[in-house]
Amino acid sequence: MSKGQLPPSVSVDDLLVRIRKAQANPNVGRITNTILRDGPQAFQIATLMEIIDPTSGDFHHYSLRIDQVDRKKTGWFARPERSVRLEGGEKDAIGALHKFLQAIDSKIFAAADGELHLISSPDFEKLANLIECVPKLPSADRVELLGSIASHLDDPEVDPVLLQQSLSHAKSGVLRQIAVAARITEYRNAITIAEALIEGNCNKESELQRFLSTHPWMFGSEYSELLDRRTWTRDDRQDFMLRRTVDGYLEIIEIKTPFPDPLLRDDQSHGSTYPSAALSATIGQVMRYIEEIERSRDQIRSKDGEDPLKIRGRIIIGRDGDDAQQHGLRLLNAHLTQIEILTFDQLLRIAKRVIGVFENQRNLDLPSPLVESDDIPF
Repeated sequence: MSKGQLPPSVSVDDLLVRIRKAQANPNVGRITNTILRDGPQAFQIATLMEIIDPTSGDFHHYSLRIDQVDRKKTGWFARPERSVRLEGGEKDAIGALHKFLQAIDSKIFAAADGELHLISSPDFEKLANLIECVPKLPSADRVELLGSIASHLDDPEVDPVLLQQSLSHAKSGVLRQIAVAARITEYRNAITIAEALIEGNCNKESELQRFLSTHPWMFGSEYSELLDRRTWTRDDRQDFMLRRTVDGYLEIIEIKTPFPDPLLRDDQSHGSTYPSAALSATIGQVMRYIEEIERSRDQIRSKDGEDPLKIRGRIIIGRDGDDAQQHGLRLLNAHLTQIEILTFDQLLRIAKRVIGVFENQRNLDLPSPLVESDDIPF
């Protein structure tokens, strides 16, 4: 606009284009603008610009400009004295405005007036006083206060980036303790759910598969990775494919249900035991998986970059049963070569051992990381 004026023939859309062009320079990336106030005489236009780091060429921060332009019979006139510019970056005025508007929109402060700090001013003063008192509180009270605050946070409302920023000034030892405590709490809650599923004789394989896919650490630190892919050969779909921690090779995990019926039957005439019909069928199923994957080894190596050499299978099925059942299962596993059978009770014991690792480390005052990488599956 020459001297802040454009001819009256310029449309509103043309005006937006001209504003974008006026802000363009090598240090500005994408420019987006919109009309906040649509006339008929006074127009307010917000323009958001991506500011580029001139050294690296990467995105650095956002810049927001709000301009007022008046439309008169003689043309368009800019009102620079009514322009406002907000910068992102370190102080992030744009982010502060965004949070403020979100709080207003959520109607949290519908009955409040005066100065707001994302909470009402009196509450803000109470919070400031509380923060001053925190260093004077005994350690146990500070931890209890942290728990009270955490109990009032809802998952959808927690911004992980803001949470990370809020913890960035905490001491490293405190962060390690928080990390271990959070992991232990998460794992204990998961075990409670798993115990309910098992004791309730959950008969839906899909429900157990979904649960274990969310908590693959229950399989133990013997495995380092849960692979996303579940179909490796034609017409076959495995429940889980895990990578072993020690050698990186693959292992099939077949999930059945924790039915209470014995996994082994007694052969009175020979004084021995043999697999029940349900267990025999599952062993046959996994044997076929192994055979098909081994037959397709060359194709899997060339197309997927994975080597299923001597691939093994692990079956999770049924319950422990009595001592005779457990002894018979031990003998059966000793004679199987590429397949191992675990009960859901054994899976729970593995999961509890994982928690034990964290609990043992929690009781140690270590300057190094609390748990070695091999002890943190996935």
